[in-house]
Amino acid sequence: MTPLFSERLKTLRKRKRISQEELGGLMGVTGVAVHKWETRQCEPNLETLQKLATFFGVSLDELCGIGEGRPDQTDNVAMMTRAFRQLTSEEQTKLLNVGKALFEQAFSFDDPQ
Repeated sequence: MTPLFSERLKTLRKRKRISQEELGGLMGVTGVAVHKWETRQCEPNLETLQKLATFFGVSLDELCGIGEGRPDQTDNVAMMTRAFRQLTSEEQTKLLNVGKALFEQAFSFDDPQ
């Protein structure tokens, strides 16, 4: 497992605003186990990795940091979709509202006269 896994796990967990104990409960382990994953003391098994990836809405590769530094392998839409999934529902709503307003402004065909 790459060192990126522990960093990504911690970042994803904090974005969801949940504690190590809460994440552990969702994964069927203790909060101590999550702490150990985040501090590189041990690693989750494959089944738990799959649960984590599903819970956070990311691929196993992204969760584990595989393929980092090769942006040509990931298209922009997929990258934006993954980033959007990592936002809270409140952040998603705000982003969608901004996008809608920008779209309406850009494609407004009102005659300025």
